[in-house]
Amino acid sequence: MKTRLNVVEILLQAIYSIGGVQKYLNSEDIAQKSHKISPDSFCWKKYKDQIDISKVRVNLNLAKNKGYVSGSEKKGWMLNDKGLDVINASKNKSNNGFRLRTLKKDRIEQDKEILKISNSIAYKNYFEDKTKPTYRQMEELFNIDSYVIGEQRKRRIKKVINLCKTKHEIYAFLNKNKKILNNKKKG
Repeated sequence: MKTRLNVVEILLQAIYSIGGVQKYLNSEDIAQKSHKISPDSFCWKKYKDQIDISKVRVNLNLAKNKGYVSGSEKKGWMLNDKGLDVINASKNKSNNGFRLRTLKKDRIEQDKEILKISNSIAYKNYFEDKTKPTYRQMEELFNIDSYVIGEQRKRRIKKVINLCKTKHEIYAFLNKNKKILNNKKKG
């Protein structure tokens, strides 16, 4: 087993540590944090104090191709649940003394979402009576309605799923039932 982080893992930890669980982040912000985590991984060969943004961009696209992040250079970058799995698997690897921590606002938002979902009728009925949630119940859980469309809708769904990743039952419930939101008829 490798004991050092690879460049994609460094980028994922950088995204995680500056709020990429809930929102899209600029490549330059990710580059700055990645350089702090591992100064040698993203610098020029001749000028070690300079960040090579092209290395960051290439590896962000590699992370996207592997399904760890979503986004683009224009839109920004946000973690996917697969990227969160990689972060959890790489927590014990050496990373130059950098301690990966969850942002306070992410923890607060995470607690709020988990509490909201675990207390919802849809969630309780799903586990007690094996009742499939309705379209409206799923919209309520993800805090979306017919006015939240397109990319904004996808981002909100991804954000809630990312925040609930640590609670396996809620995460499985959301992942299994999010496809209900693709149905146009409301139940």
